[in-house]
Amino acid sequence: MLRVQKTGKHESLLEKFGEIFANGSYSVRVLGDVVGVYAIVSFVRQLIVLQRTMRSMTLKQAKDAIGNDVADMLKSVPVVKDKIKSEFEKVEKDLELSLKDPARERIITLPEQGIPKEEILGKMRKLYGKEKSKWHDGWVSGAVYHGGDEHIEMQSEVFGLFNITNPLHPDIWPSVMQFEAEIVSMTANLLNGGTDTVTGTMTSGGTESIIMAAKTHREWARKERGITRPEIVACDTAHAAIDKACEMLGIKLVHVPMDETTCAADPKVLESYVTPDTIMIYSSAPQYPHGVIDPIAKLSEIAVRNGCGLHVDCCLGGFVLPFAKKLGYDIPDFDFGLPGVTSMSCDTHKYGYAAKGTSVVLYRSAHLRNYQYFSYPSWLGGVYVTPSTAGSRPGALSACTWASMVAMGEKGFLEATQKIMDAAAKIRKAVEETPGVHVVGKAQAMIVAFASKDFSVYMLVDKLEHRGWSLNSLQRPAAAHICVTLPVVANADQFIKDLRESAAECLRDPNPPNKDEGQGRLYGAASALPSGPIKDVLNTYTNVVLKV
Repeated sequence: MLRVQKTGKHESLLEKFGEIFANGSYSVRVLGDVVGVYAIVSFVRQLIVLQRTMRSMTLKQAKDAIGNDVADMLKSVPVVKDKIKSEFEKVEKDLELSLKDPARERIITLPEQGIPKEEILGKMRKLYGKEKSKWHDGWVSGAVYHGGDEHIEMQSEVFGLFNITNPLHPDIWPSVMQFEAEIVSMTANLLNGGTDTVTGTMTSGGTESIIMAAKTHREWARKERGITRPEIVACDTAHAAIDKACEMLGIKLVHVPMDETTCAADPKVLESYVTPDTIMIYSSAPQYPHGVIDPIAKLSEIAVRNGCGLHVDCCLGGFVLPFAKKLGYDIPDFDFGLPGVTSMSCDTHKYGYAAKGTSVVLYRSAHLRNYQYFSYPSWLGGVYVTPSTAGSRPGALSACTWASMVAMGEKGFLEATQKIMDAAAKIRKAVEETPGVHVVGKAQAMIVAFASKDFSVYMLVDKLEHRGWSLNSLQRPAAAHICVTLPVVANADQFIKDLRESAAECLRDPNPPNKDEGQGRLYGAASALPSGPIKDVLNTYTNVVLKV
């Protein structure tokens, strides 16, 4: 029992309270005062929580919250519920027709007898050939970053050599362990800003790198700062991976509106959302929607001033921005050369030109990196530790990444970056000169985002897609972007020609009967409806994708 000390004697708290109550009216007054103070403190605390919740909630989020409650209420009405079910069945059928070939061959269960090797390879070569032309010929925004036949052939051969390796067993495959250590070292030396303590690990992609950075900061803040209700502050241009991370890790994500002119994070506004529970500020170099680099030098000052971490999402820029700086492009400081930067994510499978499924997460020190590890010394299967979420991992992907990086070398990366930056600048200038469209944000790298005040930009995207392009549609505000890769470089002039022709068609007829079809229908609904019904549509889409 908890005890207090008084005049040299120990009394239990219960005994002390009993003595107070025995004093009659005095004890009642004391009790009333205690209850009153408790009620006031509780009320003030609730007001603070409500105020902080409202401050971290955008108008869109507030509308979503109300709209979702109304939608959930309507779903409980039998007639409405049946109608919604019927409509979603129609949506599912439409999606399946648009995504899947009704005449496709399907294997539902294991074949009774194994299929011969040549038959398997013949079928797979046919599928590969059918899909190759679109990405290989440079008509896709992002997705494929190198695409050269010789580069792909080398990686395919490397994958074959190391296809059974597993980094979980460094005693069996020490070569893969060495590949990964060297990949991290090469990446760190591009971004350490002269700080020789920078280290990191490999992950399966940018999303896992970001999840690991969030997990690491959560554990660090809990252990060293005593924070049990962690928060991360991010501009609303941040990649959805940080939403995933916070949802998985029980971290409150505070979204801050972007600067509407630059599309970058506004440092003053962002700092106003930082609290004693903030474990990390999230920044981008560049961000995915508009290709804008956040003012990371100023965010670094905020992180240092508030004693929290600063993550730089450099998944797109990790293997472009350092080389662009060397080439003389005006790239602001964004890496560990800034004292507040504590972690970075860099995708080797994007502009590192490696096979899909690899990324690097970097930390300012090995001490911080230790908080990422999963260590279980008491497991009955033996002592167990992994650096990231996965246990077994494909060592072949690490081998391909190492081969890609050393094959490119600094010279190769510089040449590739020059081509990409020049093509992006050319497209950006063409957008600015094309009637009816304008550039969104002040991008400094490989992404060109555009919108229109004269017609629906989604109608423009549909017209470009009919000409063979695969672009990325954006929202809030309505826009689209092209992410310039090496395959796209060769088609920059064709894209400019198609953009001008498509924009001219939109200007001639900005309100055709089918204006709200295709992209316009989806994003029009997304802007008008609360997030709940849109999530239902996205879930239906995913169900169709996963359907045999």
